[in-house]
Amino acid sequence: MGKKQVNPSQLVLAYAGLALAVFFWSINTVIAKAVMFQIKPMTLSFYRWLVAFVILLPFAVPRLKKEWPLIQQHLGFLFILAVPSVAVYNSVVYFGAQYTTATNISLVVSTMPVMTLLFSWIINREDPYLLQVLGVTISLLGMVMIIAKGSWQVLLSLSFNSGDLLIVFSITSWALYSVLLKKREIDISPISFLIVLICFGMGCILPFYLWEFSVFGGIEINPANVSTFLYLGIFPSILSYIFWNYGVKTAGPSVASIFMYLLPVYTSIIAYVFLNERLFFYHFVGGWLILSGLILSSFRRTIKHL
Repeated sequence: MGKKQVNPSQLVLAYAGLALAVFFWSINTVIAKAVMFQIKPMTLSFYRWLVAFVILLPFAVPRLKKEWPLIQQHLGFLFILAVPSVAVYNSVVYFGAQYTTATNISLVVSTMPVMTLLFSWIINREDPYLLQVLGVTISLLGMVMIIAKGSWQVLLSLSFNSGDLLIVFSITSWALYSVLLKKREIDISPISFLIVLICFGMGCILPFYLWEFSVFGGIEINPANVSTFLYLGIFPSILSYIFWNYGVKTAGPSVASIFMYLLPVYTSIIAYVFLNERLFFYHFVGGWLILSGLILSSFRRTIKHL
């Protein structure tokens, strides 16, 4: 079977979706740090997906009825996809956020494109090409420049702890999910695909949430918490996953993973707009390097379909 042809407009849509997905996740990281003393990690993860499930369900039911025979054929593979994505990735990020800084989280994300290239080679037998490797390297330099604030002394002074290892584990699980996503085409709607993953993922999260609830108790129902869960349920859960899945299937997991380098760029912009933090020269240079790397990494695939 030949590879599915992708036209330039689909690629542009995929790149825009990937950029938005990472933007929503960057806000998710900021929220995780902000509420970690009020909301425990598994509670945050479980109710985030519960909100997404409740919102999606009315739209998903008609599609699930129509596509159920095909879904049944792939239930085992869908479960394998749900574990590293819905169950592991976000839950472990929330745990890691308790023990490390937002700066370290952004820096650890730099391992994801390399892991994705490795998994793509091992699982999908996709050999990285020169422009892709060059793009990853340039984007990595840009991200490091922003994290280090343009100073090698700042970079050398960074310290790492167990929280950073948790973030490494979460990023590894997400890289694995992205590569597996490309391995098998399942011809069902994005909504059906996502809600099946949510069901499997919530089933894995539930025992840990119940344990956490028995030890620490529940959460207070107030406007701040409700707003937090509504945002997490809609934007980084539903929209980001749909955008990311489309981006991976269209542009490939290796190209999609490089968009994670936009995290420190978005974080800087969010801090500038909402926290009145200043933007410096290194922000612009780092951002330019990241975008240059993204363009280089996607250039070969773009011209291939012109």
